Amino acid sequence: MTSPRARAQSLLEHPRFDQAIVVLIIANAAVLGLETSSAMATRFGDVLRVIDRAMLGVFVAELLLRCFVYRSQFFRDPWRVFDLVVVGIALVPASGAFSVVRTLRVLRVLRLVSIVPSMRRVVSALLAALPGMASIIGLMSVILYVSAVMATKL
Repeated sequence: MTSPRARAQSLLEHPRFDQAIVVLIIANAAVLGLETSSAMATRFGDVLRVIDRAMLGVFVAELLLRCFVYRSQFFRDPWRVFDLVVVGIALVPASGAFSVVRTLRVLRVLRLVSIVPSMRRVVSALLAALPGMASIIGLMSVILYVSAVMATKL
């Protein structure tokens, strides 16, 4: 008989689980987009809010399951911490001074980056390329400066 933690880990590591989360993220993005339309918000506002809250509940349950399975290892993976922050923003009360934070719910779409391996590779490559990009910007600035000084003297 397997332990609850082992069963939860096998669920989390199953490819269909990630696929289901990706579908929910895309559906949540569509719901958030529909809420920006005043006509849709007037007609289906309550339904959209219920769907949004249900999806948020699934995302919270997923993170709690990941915390249960990975325990202290959970915080060693920057992508899991990223997911925690993005979902955590949606849990901040959206009243008074925090009403602006409610708009940050759309950041949940960025969870696609942490779930889809090809997107993770692109982000990692981009971050690895940033130091080189700074050098290129510096070199282009020097060339532009020299060209500008030469143009004014000629």
